[in-house]
Amino acid sequence: MEGELANNPTLVGVAKRQAEGTGPRDHQECDQGYDERSGRPIDEPRRSVNVWWRPRPVHHLTIVSTTVADRVTVAGWVGSTNLGDEVLFRVLRGLLTDRGVAVSTPSVDPTGTATVHDVEAFGHLGPSALRRSLVASDAFVFGPGGLLQDETSIWNLPYHLRRLRSVRRAGIPWAGIGLGADGLISDRGRSRVRRTLVGHTAIAVRDEPSAETLRALGVDRVVRAADLAFLAKPPTVTRDGVLGVCLRAPQSGRLRPGALDSGRTWPDERAGALAAALDDTCRATGLTTRFVALDASADSAAHRQVADRMATPAEVVEPDLDGVVGALARVDAVVTMRYHGAVLAALGGAAVVVLPHSPKLRSLAADLGPGATVHDGEADGLTAAVSGVLADRSHLADAVDRLRTLAGRNVEVLDGLLGAA
Repeated sequence: MEGELANNPTLVGVAKRQAEGTGPRDHQECDQGYDERSGRPIDEPRRSVNVWWRPRPVHHLTIVSTTVADRVTVAGWVGSTNLGDEVLFRVLRGLLTDRGVAVSTPSVDPTGTATVHDVEAFGHLGPSALRRSLVASDAFVFGPGGLLQDETSIWNLPYHLRRLRSVRRAGIPWAGIGLGADGLISDRGRSRVRRTLVGHTAIAVRDEPSAETLRALGVDRVVRAADLAFLAKPPTVTRDGVLGVCLRAPQSGRLRPGALDSGRTWPDERAGALAAALDDTCRATGLTTRFVALDASADSAAHRQVADRMATPAEVVEPDLDGVVGALARVDAVVTMRYHGAVLAALGGAAVVVLPHSPKLRSLAADLGPGATVHDGEADGLTAAVSGVLADRSHLADAVDRLRTLAGRNVEVLDGLLGAA
């Protein structure tokens, strides 16, 4: 070791700072990665991006690399009609483009994705297209979004995790960005995640329950961040005196892929009860109802079903990706079953009432503080829930700022993967 150090000034500097208890100060100083605790070299992947892990306070890590990636494959849930996932991809694509990195992604609608996001897109089901993209890429980004869950469908995990096996075979470095894992409910699913989430540089998750879930499975290098959509920039708009409503179609069960639930409606009694509750809420608050579809193919039928039963005025809108952020930025409050309905409304300063079909909504409401609440009663007590958050959202801006800062940890992980930190 002494001879190696004597002939390598870079390693001399690294070893000196290890002795002083500090790591390399920038990515240009580390030709060979070393684990700071064991002092052993970190194995290089076949397409080398040398990685240095340096402990940092506040539960996150900085990655330092010698190589700047030119091209990255990103695999989340892209090209569907779910605007929440499309907002996430737009934010991530913007971060990569700002760093001069070309993006390739599997997509449900490759032509549409290439047009809307100006990236290279290919079909999401064919493994050969993914392999070709990985061979041509310097790194792989897994995420963003709730990919690590099996609460909606037993098919979700196999669909997403198979890509990580391809990444390992390709030998390129990878990181998780903006992931959710608090919907991981089955023993089999947890076992799959434990076996598959290896070899990563870091995994940034969007809430504390997701971090706790992965750490309990023995997954290392987990960074508690926040949802990547908190880095979106809402437009400056005037509020419309509107109560936004983002419902979702009822699901048929975990044995079917979620995409097959499009267009489903609710039982008439449930739709009528929610319509009456929204009428009461609008009369009490002076707001008018606007149903905003975060997934038009899945949710609009349920929106029209409830709106048609309301006595007060109600508007049903199906915004596109360019319009959805503004549509939710203008509301005074939102009642939502959609995660990104809550995020985008909160970014605009709206009070948030979540109807929690999923643990991720409870986590988000807790992170947003008094300006948000979980309402388990759906129709029962909805008026009081909305009135309560409207009266107590003075600290919502502070909570959003905190979550925006946490979301920045995704960027730290991304920069480390790219070698641009």
